[in-house]
Amino acid sequence: MNSGIQNSLLWIYARIRDTGILSTGPGRRLFEWSYLAYKSFEAGPVDRLATFIHPGTLVIDVGANIGFFTHRFARWVGDAGGRVLAIEPEEHNIRRLHELVRRRGFQNRVEVLHLAAAERDGTLFLAVNPDHPGDHHLAASGVPVRAAALDTLIGERGWPVVSLIKIDVQGAEHRVLLGAAEILRRGHPALFVEMDERRLKENGSCVGAVAAYLETFGYQPFRLGRSGAEPIRDLATEAEGWRQKGGYADVLFLTQFQPPCP
Repeated sequence: MNSGIQNSLLWIYARIRDTGILSTGPGRRLFEWSYLAYKSFEAGPVDRLATFIHPGTLVIDVGANIGFFTHRFARWVGDAGGRVLAIEPEEHNIRRLHELVRRRGFQNRVEVLHLAAAERDGTLFLAVNPDHPGDHHLAASGVPVRAAALDTLIGERGWPVVSLIKIDVQGAEHRVLLGAAEILRRGHPALFVEMDERRLKENGSCVGAVAAYLETFGYQPFRLGRSGAEPIRDLATEAEGWRQKGGYADVLFLTQFQPPCP
């Protein structure tokens, strides 16, 4: 999203938060509705992702926040044993996520985990941004949170087939992918990854490093458009365009085992 639009929305959020309305039941519901509307505007044609979710498989939502993607994934996995693993480390978001799952009736399809996905298991620190409900991120200090590699979590569940992993973790995307090497090797799930050069560099990575790592598993980058998945011929040039606009983008990574949308 363009940084100017985002800053305007965050200013409005801060003014409403300061009134105390968000601590009330109606205020929380208003926040949820507003946030989901904002994400719909920001995310673009994400319904095209349904093409990559096969009945009976597992979808992983890393950085689930309050459930914009989670409830869509829960619809798409269907009734044939499909599941969603929704991962969120921030305590206020996790409460809202549980509430959304309950209200939408997806308790039997969604498993919510209060932790941070990372390159290893252990304890990490979460920096909480009170002015931006979607900007909590791993840092050198902050709130201690449980961390786990996706390989650990999926291994504990008997290695179910994973068809899609969505990752939006404010610059720690490479760290999450490092902790999912066995998943990528075994099943080549489709990957929908937020790419923000500035935030990635804050975590010791960059867009090129993420792409190079994924290429070792056979992944190539695609742009998710209304007509389907379009190959990105020069990811470095695209990333520079995002940077100049003060923004970021979601990139779809696919292998020959996960063909683009028809």
